[in-house]
Amino acid sequence: MRETATASGADFTRRESRDKVAAPAASMPDDRTPPAGYQPRRRRLLIYLSGLAALTAIPIHLYWALGGTWGLPGGAETAGLPGIRATNTAVSVLLACGAAYLYALTRPWTRRRPALLRLAPVWGASVVCISHGLFGIFTKALYVAGMHAAVSWPEHDLTAAQKNLAALRDLTVFEPWFLLQGLLLALAGRWLTPTETGRRRWTVSLAAGIVLVDVFGIVLAVTHHHFTVS
Repeated sequence: MRETATASGADFTRRESRDKVAAPAASMPDDRTPPAGYQPRRRRLLIYLSGLAALTAIPIHLYWALGGTWGLPGGAETAGLPGIRATNTAVSVLLACGAAYLYALTRPWTRRRPALLRLAPVWGASVVCISHGLFGIFTKALYVAGMHAAVSWPEHDLTAAQKNLAALRDLTVFEPWFLLQGLLLALAGRWLTPTETGRRRWTVSLAAGIVLVDVFGIVLAVTHHHFTVS
């Protein structure tokens, strides 16, 4: 009996020692996301919405690629410019590939690649879309308000009525789409970033990128140069 009691006491002492060693590790803050294979519903929803937003822009670009004129400043005159059809065909393909890439990010096998490589396209697309939307809404609002110098149209020989219609269309349809697409991509990319530190870096770098692109756009506008993303 004495030997059994001694053995039980020794086992209890060893378990207590292990618990004391494990306790600090358990109390340490964990900067990681949940285990691999865990996909929160909100994360998947943001990714799906980002892909859906990209897909919604394909029909209008295919329409322009096939010679359609609605939505183009100048109408038929603009539709006949060299490169318009080829550009819109390329944009349609790019949007489809982008949507497919976003949906692929929900699959477990994509997490084998480093987050920096996986999310670099999402970051770039988000910066371009948000900066395009913000800059476009601001400048087109100024144009509609009467400050016509705020917009330098790349299309030549547009009438005043065509410019006003194009500004209103951009302000109410196209630029809000850019902004919405960019915000969805930004949120999706932040959710896909695996650590809290990485998410903070994602937000800061995204804001810096948007500011740099919009400053670049302001410089182009002031110097009357053009660089457009349709």
